[in-house]
Amino acid sequence: MLLAFAVAVLAEAASSPGDTCPAHLFVIARSKNANIVVYDANRAPTGDLAPSEPVVAYWLLNGENGKREELNRVQRERAYGVDVTPGQPPGTYTMVFKAHRKRRFSVRMLDGCPAVTTQIGGENGILRRLFVQSKEDSLAPKVQYIEFFGETATSGAPLYEKFVPGK
Repeated sequence: MLLAFAVAVLAEAASSPGDTCPAHLFVIARSKNANIVVYDANRAPTGDLAPSEPVVAYWLLNGENGKREELNRVQRERAYGVDVTPGQPPGTYTMVFKAHRKRRFSVRMLDGCPAVTTQIGGENGILRRLFVQSKEDSLAPKVQYIEFFGETATSGAPLYEKFVPGK
């Protein structure tokens, strides 16, 4: 039920009227509640990605009519934070999650829109959303699996991958 609500909110916010770019680079929905973590491109006045901070992340509290809230220090440094470094060619960036540095993402402009690309199900694609299934533990939530949803850059065909940590 929470996932359906989050997907409906994301579909509604997919783009602004008259804007052909998606409103967000990608989002993370979770099994815990309807709150989502949003990752947006931070663009310079020229329209390119801002070199000082090309990606910004924050909470969208769906249970409170889409109220925005910043990630706290622990969330930025461990769970949902990202490290973004200049990539090649110039104007592109390499991004990794602080919680799992093994998978690399590329942040760049594609057809005039900011996008995050990575391998999804063995194919290079544009990441649109992640879903994290977790189980509450006495110390901290334990991630059971992460689903990656995206599309190919060429045809827009859907891509999917289910990642199970430790397997």
